[in-house]
Amino acid sequence: MYEAFFSTKEDGLGIGLSLCRSIIESHHGRIKAVNLYNGDTAVGCRFSFTLPVASTAITVPATATA
Repeated sequence: MYEAFFSTKEDGLGIGLSLCRSIIESHHGRIKAVNLYNGDTAVGCRFSFTLPVASTAITVPATATA
């Protein structure tokens, strides 16, 4: 599903999910896919992702003024 350059669309590039996954994982996040059903028939898919919250504040040093 996350394979780069694979698409089910005639003129799709196939980089969407692969790119999303790379960006999310580079930020230590997770992406998840869940099939959506209407009875026994799969009618779609839901994608969700989580990103961690920074545990410490980033401080920016004050700049010296002349």
